[in-house]
Amino acid sequence: MAGNAAMKVAITGAGASVPPLIMTNERLLGMFPGPRKMPWTPEEFEKKTGIRERRFSFDFDDAAGRPVFPPGYGDAPGPAGLLAEEALRESLLVAGLDARDLDGLVVGCSTPDRLGFGGDAQLLHHRVGMRPDAAVLQVDVGCGGSVFCLQWAKEMILSGVRKKVAVVMVQLVSPLLSRDLYTGSVAYAGKENEAFLTALLFGDGAGAVILQAVDDDSESRIESSATINEYHEIVVRPAGGNLRPPGMPGIDPSDHAHYVIGRRVADAYAPTMKKMIDHVLADARMDVGDIERFYPHQSNLRLIEKLMDIGGLPEDRTAINVERYGNTSGASVFILLAEDIRNQKVTLGSGDPVVIAAIGANLQYGAHVVRL
Repeated sequence: MAGNAAMKVAITGAGASVPPLIMTNERLLGMFPGPRKMPWTPEEFEKKTGIRERRFSFDFDDAAGRPVFPPGYGDAPGPAGLLAEEALRESLLVAGLDARDLDGLVVGCSTPDRLGFGGDAQLLHHRVGMRPDAAVLQVDVGCGGSVFCLQWAKEMILSGVRKKVAVVMVQLVSPLLSRDLYTGSVAYAGKENEAFLTALLFGDGAGAVILQAVDDDSESRIESSATINEYHEIVVRPAGGNLRPPGMPGIDPSDHAHYVIGRRVADAYAPTMKKMIDHVLADARMDVGDIERFYPHQSNLRLIEKLMDIGGLPEDRTAINVERYGNTSGASVFILLAEDIRNQKVTLGSGDPVVIAAIGANLQYGAHVVRL
């Protein structure tokens, strides 16, 4: 079926879920103290990042530096799947839809409960009761995945084949963290990069949005979009794939950790995000003053503050929750939007313009102007 030139795509629902356990800087730095040569105090870490706490799905054994798994843990659905399901169900409720109304589901996650074959997305599709003929897609994406998954779902709808598509982003780090893994280092670009940033910056969470086809005269629609791919590693996981599979001689447990190349993240975040926001605003024939709310990826507060400074984003119209949740990867912008809708800071169906922008690993970045 050919795409309909008069059709647009709008966000009609949003939902979010974070686990109840609050992990403070004090506890986490007791297990993962930061740079080996000069460990951080909780106050120093908050000053550097603006993060006070994050949400974890599992409590930790502070002495051992490992998550405490409940008896019988290991059966699906796991913690990532449950967070994703809660976020999706809320987004459906906000949109006034049943799961059987959905024609497609896109799940973005780099930390799934089960590896291979899109198992998390397939189980989510089944648990919420979607139709068997509704398409399901699971993609391995990082912090920039939200804008890409939005773009792909939008294009699915504009093809004319699908009318209603859910996008779910989920991030789960707490089961993966252990002192054995996250006190290692890798040599990268002539410098030693330690793994502690992943343990300290990230938190667990999920966010979801519903996209629907709307008529061209609807005030609610995705007004403009842009997404960019570059091969420019900013997060590295040395082992686990075909190049360095499990059991290969010389593989150390710490090679399975994710290593954030902090300097590259710090250099890329603000200028790249500003470039993409400027691009989609120009395409929509708008400027910063026309935008009701900005939803930037929640990397850390200091980088967001730099973006607000160089991009002219007003503090009172820039949504921020990184101080409470840490970096929830691709879920962060959807969590921001869902919380704003809950708190009546924005209203779906209003037509008010907002900007969603994100940047993430290796290197994906982009932005959307969305009329809610």
